Amino acid sequence: MTSSGELWSTVGDELAAQIAGRHFGISGTVRRLDGERDLNYRVSTDDGSRYVLKLHHPDSDPRELDLQNEVLRHLARSSVDLAPRVVSTASGQSIAQVEWVDGIRYARLLSWLDGVPWADSPATPERMTDLGRRLAEIDVALADFAHPADRRPELAWRITAAPQIAAQAMTMAGAIDESLRPVVARVVDRYTQHTRPALRGLPEQVVHHDANEHNILLDASGSVAGIIDFGDVVRVPRITELAVACAYAMQGHDDPIGAILPLVSGYDAIAPLGVAELDVLVDLIAVRLAMSVCMSARQLADDPANTYLGISQAGVRSALITLDGLDRELGTFRLRDHVGFEANPAARSVRQYFESGRAEPAPIVAAGTRPDVTTTHYGEQVTEGISLLREVAAVPDSPVYVPLDGVVFEVGDDRVATTHRTPDGTEFWTVIHGIVPGLEPGTAVERSQSIGRTGPAGRVGVQLATHRSGLTTPVRDGDADLWRSICPDPNLLIGDPDPGSVRPRRHSEDLARLRTVNFSRAMDISYRQPLHIVRGEGAYLFDRDGNRWLDLVNNVCHVGHAHPRVTAAAHRQATVLNTNTRYLHESIVEYARRIVELMPDPLRVCFFVNSGSEANDLALRLAAAHTGSRDVLVLDHAYHGNLSSLIGLSPYKFARSGGEGPPGTTWVCELPDVYRGRLRAGRDQDLAKGYAVSVDDRLSELHAAGRSPAAFFVESLQSCGGQIVLPDGYLRQTFAAVRAAGGICVADEVQVGLGRVGSHLWGFEMQGAVPDIVTLGKPLGNGHPLAAVITTPEVARSFETGMEWFNTFGGNPVSAEVGLSVLDVLRDEGLQANAAAVGDRMLSGLRELAARHSLIGDVRGAGLFIGIELSHDDRRPAAAEAAAVKEAAKRRGVLLSTDGPDGNVLKIKPPLVLSAAGCDHFLEVFDAALGAGEFTPASP
Repeated sequence: MTSSGELWSTVGDELAAQIAGRHFGISGTVRRLDGERDLNYRVSTDDGSRYVLKLHHPDSDPRELDLQNEVLRHLARSSVDLAPRVVSTASGQSIAQVEWVDGIRYARLLSWLDGVPWADSPATPERMTDLGRRLAEIDVALADFAHPADRRPELAWRITAAPQIAAQAMTMAGAIDESLRPVVARVVDRYTQHTRPALRGLPEQVVHHDANEHNILLDASGSVAGIIDFGDVVRVPRITELAVACAYAMQGHDDPIGAILPLVSGYDAIAPLGVAELDVLVDLIAVRLAMSVCMSARQLADDPANTYLGISQAGVRSALITLDGLDRELGTFRLRDHVGFEANPAARSVRQYFESGRAEPAPIVAAGTRPDVTTTHYGEQVTEGISLLREVAAVPDSPVYVPLDGVVFEVGDDRVATTHRTPDGTEFWTVIHGIVPGLEPGTAVERSQSIGRTGPAGRVGVQLATHRSGLTTPVRDGDADLWRSICPDPNLLIGDPDPGSVRPRRHSEDLARLRTVNFSRAMDISYRQPLHIVRGEGAYLFDRDGNRWLDLVNNVCHVGHAHPRVTAAAHRQATVLNTNTRYLHESIVEYARRIVELMPDPLRVCFFVNSGSEANDLALRLAAAHTGSRDVLVLDHAYHGNLSSLIGLSPYKFARSGGEGPPGTTWVCELPDVYRGRLRAGRDQDLAKGYAVSVDDRLSELHAAGRSPAAFFVESLQSCGGQIVLPDGYLRQTFAAVRAAGGICVADEVQVGLGRVGSHLWGFEMQGAVPDIVTLGKPLGNGHPLAAVITTPEVARSFETGMEWFNTFGGNPVSAEVGLSVLDVLRDEGLQANAAAVGDRMLSGLRELAARHSLIGDVRGAGLFIGIELSHDDRRPAAAEAAAVKEAAKRRGVLLSTDGPDGNVLKIKPPLVLSAAGCDHFLEVFDAALGAGEFTPASP
């Protein structure tokens, strides 16, 4: 048989160049590339374009070549830009038959992907994560792809062909090193007995199937730029894609499972992995490594001159041997833990056995010898990692008893491990340390039977394990969650009602990762480098390293972070009583009276709930009950809460990415934005009347449709829409129009209420208007979940339909005391007046900065509710610059956020305790951030 190396030496590049020109219309210089089976050439044209000409082996199946082309075309139609593009022949075909020295070959031309092979760069955790995400993106794009030839039963590299490939290699004398033969045999036997049956029923699809270190390209920044060589695409269980990538990515690492954890979590972030897939992943990785050993041996025997065939074998052999020596189940536990599942799925059954009361463990030491306080806490940091034990004290040289029926599993110099079973058959182990053993392994023991005696120290260590690895494997600090599953808190055995424990120590990177696996990814996190905040005080936050951050974002902690009077009120009441409002209690009645005192007439009926979203949802129900209608008017870009009912009232959500548009009962009115809107301050007259026309128009449309409004929901000053201050008189005009049409008016004060605007207690008071319903949230509880709806007796009476309204936690005694303390602090510390004074100082300073920095397009607000709109000429939004300025301010210790329809408004809504000094510090930081040019201006 003629080797590919011999062909390359006998056939010049000229013939490849002729094929490229004659069949594909591409002319240029040609250079040979490495390949396993096919001949590959890079074609470089004079205009700088580059291509890969592939001349496939004469016995290639054209249907499988068409499969490759169709996969690439499918990816080209998706949003994934990671694969080469297919270049058609001059006649519009994707494959050409060409003459070559060994017969007819099939020619394909693909676009060239720039990049450096993965093999040439260190595999950092960040790069591993990126690779996982990119492979998942390809798999997601190919999930619905099908082709008549996609099962490819003859494909030698198909992972499900492992037994056949191994059998062929094993029969070739000397092909596989003697040291590897038993390893390969064990891997294949486990695949046949365990893994292959488990693959049935797993998600199947077409996958790339060969993400080795030479098929992955990185760009200049080290990110994955492309995946090449789709010659092994095949329909197999989806998890195979990840297994193949892991088999190559783990090479060269002393801890192969640890090395691939970021790769697995990156994949899971895009294409969530099922527990059944994770259960076979370690085995499939071993299968791929074993197949690589077998295939290399077979191919090198056929083509000894082709050095490409052995290019990865040193790493493959080492990884296979290392993986063979690992506990496969423990490896799976690590994978499960890293993507957010409990590490050992059997642990729950063990914990429930104890927590349900069915276990009834006997005392481990004699009654009266155990102290109330143990010397070692479970989870405590110790020299070798973290403690998985609890210590109990006993009289020296006294009996130690087994807590449950079982069988002695292992006996050491100073410990006894016993195997037990839950009623459902789940195995677990108890380990008693620090004793003189008195039994042999294999001895059956009964509950309360002596298994040894205490040592001279009189201290006994108690451990509980849900897997055998918990008996021998050393514990690392970073694996705390893994080991809490493998070795649960042994207080389940001891039964101390107040044992004391230590939570796992988590680094910021771990916290950020865990948010992505156990939180919905629909939840965002602030800043490119997230902050690990551990404490708050006044207008400042403090991170884990003790750094102080001026908080200009948090309008929840209205009277200051961790205000001592508020926290004391919560603690004081929580130590006495916390229950629902079905009982008489002074606190909630006093709180209602205090709230009503702050409201204009005729608002005097209170409902207490837990959040602004709950408040607005209740307001919607009240409006519907009072009017008998369901149609609601809202302002464009408004946000009224995260409940399903309120997403439908929030263009900020339903009209943006992921939104489904407004329901048929929502009528969107024009936002009175006097800076970028239709009517503008300084140019147009009577802005309130001009913008109120939009509300009149929606009411006319409702009337024409034979309908009437239930309510007009409006934020007294709009927050998410860009810190918009409504033109004077707008609410008076629109409220009158809505009421004349039969609707009621709801003022959403969740963001701006309770003195934030400085000049008034409520934002609607700035307009000289009184709503029918006021909704309150964030500021009421200073971080405690407390919100309210205040309405008129007439509206409240309409809600009395016979259906009881009840909110379990709304207005509970602790919440009421917290709310009362917030009102006391607001009054006693003069925080409304402070909001007015510091707000005026900040607005004045920002307007001075606007005169020097052209990027500041508009400064607006009231009190400590301020928006800074960054814009270019013609008031075009400067969103990228706003995001960059936010990050620049953060680097200088000041926290801002961005919002508005285009994300170009910096919003300021700090705790009302912000001082003049804090204000001045922000102005200095903002000036420096703008002046330093720490952003890239948008192109004109």
